[in-house]
Amino acid sequence: MKTRKLVLIIADLVLLAVCIIQGIVSAGDGVKTFTYDGKPDEITIVTPSETILLTKENDNWFVSDSKYPVITSTVESLIEASSSIRALDKIASVNENNLTKYELTDGKKISVEIKKAGKILRSFSIGKDAASSSQSYITLDKGNDIYLASGSLRNTFDTTVDALRSKVIWDFDKNTISSLGVTKADGENWSLSRLVSGNSESWSFSVPDKEVDSAKAKNVLEALAYLTTSKWYDDDIKPHNLNGELLLTAKVGHTFDTASIEIYKVDAATEDGETTYFAVSSESPYVFELSSYNVEKFNKNAEDFIK
Repeated sequence: MKTRKLVLIIADLVLLAVCIIQGIVSAGDGVKTFTYDGKPDEITIVTPSETILLTKENDNWFVSDSKYPVITSTVESLIEASSSIRALDKIASVNENNLTKYELTDGKKISVEIKKAGKILRSFSIGKDAASSSQSYITLDKGNDIYLASGSLRNTFDTTVDALRSKVIWDFDKNTISSLGVTKADGENWSLSRLVSGNSESWSFSVPDKEVDSAKAKNVLEALAYLTTSKWYDDDIKPHNLNGELLLTAKVGHTFDTASIEIYKVDAATEDGETTYFAVSSESPYVFELSSYNVEKFNKNAEDFIK
């Protein structure tokens, strides 16, 4: 074999080996999926604006030291996003310049720590979004690499205590709502109750000599089964701090219990002309805001139930 031909063959073999090695290295630095075993019972999220602590007790999740109930589906989405992180590629190594470049520095990044029984299952920091908002730059488990991760991690974990906190005041089975009693600030008061026995339903109304329209009354009672707030006030706020005028008090009977609520009206309307209402209830230790839609569930007149 001629020397020139032998050299060319050797060169081809060397080139092939280099390509294979580069392919292996490239594959090693390509897509990786980071998972963890176990179901977390604690999540800490540090955003540029606040530190959020989520803890699980029994089967329920709470947020902050005040133990506010949270929106279960939102916590489930946080766990799902953290339990399988897909890193598309290693972008750079961790150093001061790269951390700044990808906004993985204090005051910019979002840091997340997932725990189970005190053991860290996963920790990661989220920097800025990539050109596509469905990708973010991250570091994982205090490692020395910066990755490009798929999914809108920044948007998912850029949250607040208020956003995580459940807005539900009460949630009853509508079929168990048995009564409503209302006393208005002007002195008007009435009460309505129903008794269900098998397939029969009877009504009792505090207004004498008036026949109840069962369909109207049933619709009003069942609309009371689910009540939410549009806003929670700070824990130390009481009704007298808000300069509100008492509109009405109401008592809702359900199963073998009663839920009460006091609704207040604020004299000054909002900029968009909507009246502001807030309330306190036996079902929550905190003052909360009510939409006009929810206020109207209680602000009924006796005539609303009469045939």
